[in-house]
Amino acid sequence: MKSRIATYCIALTAAWALVPRLSVAVETAGVAVLAAPSAEVVQQRVQNWLTTVKDLRPETQQQINALWQFEGAPPAEKLLERVIATFSLVDAPTKGLVEACRFQAVSVHPPDAQLLEAENLDPFYANNLRLYYGRYLTQRRMYEEGLAVLDNTAVTEVVDPATYLFFKAVCQHHLLMKDDGLKTIEQLTARTEGVPSRYSTVATLMQYDLEGLKEKSLDEISRKMLDVERRLDLGRSGQKVQKVEDEIIAGLDEIIKKIEKQSGGGGGGGGEGGDTNNPANGAEDSRVKGTTAPGTVDPKNIKKGGTWGGMNDKARSRIKQLIGRDFPEHYRRAVEEYFRNAAKRTVPTNN
Repeated sequence: MKSRIATYCIALTAAWALVPRLSVAVETAGVAVLAAPSAEVVQQRVQNWLTTVKDLRPETQQQINALWQFEGAPPAEKLLERVIATFSLVDAPTKGLVEACRFQAVSVHPPDAQLLEAENLDPFYANNLRLYYGRYLTQRRMYEEGLAVLDNTAVTEVVDPATYLFFKAVCQHHLLMKDDGLKTIEQLTARTEGVPSRYSTVATLMQYDLEGLKEKSLDEISRKMLDVERRLDLGRSGQKVQKVEDEIIAGLDEIIKKIEKQSGGGGGGGGEGGDTNNPANGAEDSRVKGTTAPGTVDPKNIKKGGTWGGMNDKARSRIKQLIGRDFPEHYRRAVEEYFRNAAKRTVPTNN
């Protein structure tokens, strides 16, 4: 596996020394490198932020002082936890958001984070709280919402740039954003210092996965199926979900046409997962019956209680037969399981 963590000498200019920065972005030999700030720099930024807080109670200040007593050099993740804990001690709405992100029994709706939309927020406060919230949404598999929050976060203001880049890459990977995901992963693994080994290992796996992803392939379609399942599990059934489902139908239809064209409308089916793996469907695998049918599927919108995408049993059976004949077994099982679950589901009406 190719996993390189670039190390460079970082020199801060005098202008930067006036206001301690967090995630230091320095260009070395024309390459921007990110590095987490030291504990001393983070503590100084905390103190600077506290000067903007009105009516800070002495007992709260004592709690904060105790929170920032430590030995050695805490890792960036621990520093982020202390920063968020400091915000929670000082600001009641922030405490409410942080506690909501810790609930075990969660709803399909993310916690209310309107406080992050306020104007003139302190950059140190806003960006680190956005990182905390975006990480939570990603862990909840709310990748669209998580990515939107992280996209609105300045990496040079966060305490833990590696966590920021890792969870942003996770969102992009799950949403099949190949180019953007590879750029984020490259920044994380090659141009960020102090990346935890678990981040770099998973990021390398995501990199290889995205590099092998081909547009309009059955692999991409099966991932979109999983993504639709995820969205519906979260109560998402609006136009975005229906658009993805239409893309799945169109993609399957295009694959079927290619298979039929390659086999000349019939034939022995010599691909993986062919007749020897499906003896019960030998007659169906050897040729496609009813070749006068064009094989197209009308991608209709979902209706409550209706069939998924307007695809009837005959069309679904035909797709499974062709995929089972020309593709590995696990693709056929994935398609069967997806249609089975879709047939059972009553799609919610909320967006």
